[in-house]
Amino acid sequence: MIDGPRILLVDDDPALLEALPEALRLRLDGIQIDTSETASDALERLRETDYDAIVSDIKMPGMDGLALLAEAAEIRPGTPVLLITGHGEHDLAVQALRGGAYDFVQKPIDRDYFVASLERAVHLRRLDRQIVEQRTRLEQHARLLEHVDNGVFLVDTTGIVRYWNPAAEAITGLAEETVVGRRVSHSLVGWDGIVAGVPVSSEPGPSARDAAVPLDVEGRELWISVSGVDLEDGIVYAFRSLTEERALDKLKSEFVATVSHELRTPLSAIYGCAQTLRRGDLKVDAEMKDRLLGVIAQESERLTRIVGDILLANQLDSGRLRLERQQIDIARLVREVVEEMRVSLSTREDISFEVDAPDSIAPVVGDEDKLRQILINLLDNAVKYSPEGGRVEISVEGRRNGVRFVITDQGLGIPHGDQHRIFGKFYRVDPDQSRGVGGTGLGLYICRELARTMEGHVSVTSQEGKGSTFVVDLPLEPVRAAEEPDAARQTA
Repeated sequence: MIDGPRILLVDDDPALLEALPEALRLRLDGIQIDTSETASDALERLRETDYDAIVSDIKMPGMDGLALLAEAAEIRPGTPVLLITGHGEHDLAVQALRGGAYDFVQKPIDRDYFVASLERAVHLRRLDRQIVEQRTRLEQHARLLEHVDNGVFLVDTTGIVRYWNPAAEAITGLAEETVVGRRVSHSLVGWDGIVAGVPVSSEPGPSARDAAVPLDVEGRELWISVSGVDLEDGIVYAFRSLTEERALDKLKSEFVATVSHELRTPLSAIYGCAQTLRRGDLKVDAEMKDRLLGVIAQESERLTRIVGDILLANQLDSGRLRLERQQIDIARLVREVVEEMRVSLSTREDISFEVDAPDSIAPVVGDEDKLRQILINLLDNAVKYSPEGGRVEISVEGRRNGVRFVITDQGLGIPHGDQHRIFGKFYRVDPDQSRGVGGTGLGLYICRELARTMEGHVSVTSQEGKGSTFVVDLPLEPVRAAEEPDAARQTA
């Protein structure tokens, strides 16, 4: 329910201040009238109250009505002022209108005209207030939309984008100035073909469902989950990006397929050997039995490595991995790792290892197990991507701020476009295993993350068909004299 209008009446004539309010109360329901005999008193009232209109005589002692008009515009901009002028004071009336007065009323006052003008002034003031309130709410909503994570844009009834929030810009990469004022299909190629499938509600609230749709954004495929709300000025669409989720789902599917394949091979071998050993109708001599048990043991170790890689990757993702501090003999460690690889690859006579790990490299402090894992994974990767054999070289160099390891192979090499992706989780250069290269796609990811955990980094240079070189730089600390006893106890 709207309260009655509140008016401030200013005049130095006590008779008018008494008679005019009574006349207005008879004609305007619920009107509230405050009176002031001076302009200075009126200004004090204006500072305290937001009136719907001001009625003032022009000629008053001290500050006159024109001066009051100017001061009122400063204190309460937008409040309509009606000025009362004497008969024949046309010049003053013109000055009043030029000064921003809403209207002027001549004495003797025509009460019908005066009441009608006052009603219009009150109505105008209330409309102004509503506009200000709506603008304030819109500005508040706009500020809120600037901070929401979802993209929001408004498409008017002609298909022109009228609003584009910062999240929409961040998700799509399209700047507000390049989208607003243009047809939505100009910026979001293919929008006209998919908009019919986007659910649009008649009022704000949770949508029954969002539509997952692909968009062509400057040549990039962007998947979004989007729904809309139908408003008087157009349709407001809210959306979020599904691109990363879809990429992750694809990655998970590839991982499941890869792991299934990697697990199936050793499991099949173990199952086949076990079934052979159990057969009562087949005589298995000692040599055959030993060979079958060897296959079971070897494939069991392979399963253990696969599971170990998955668990280690999970620890790295969750940040739960802890580093130990131990004294490490770098030259010894490298030689041990290479010897382990030689033993495990006894059937690969086409692969040779060349080691350059001088004993002169001083011992360092670090996590030996994690460093061993990095080197094993890189050497295993070098062998894996050398299906036709060749030489794998590993060299170690002591540097001022740590140690550098360089592993080089003469294998398949890595296409230039894949070199920035090979350290990603589950990524494999040969996903279809068309060249006999298997694996879970976690080895290089683990190398990179372990190196990062140790505040180092791994890099690669490669040429397709000619091999790859991986470089690991780790800021390992030299062993200090005070650390040697403690390090010795840890490695004992």
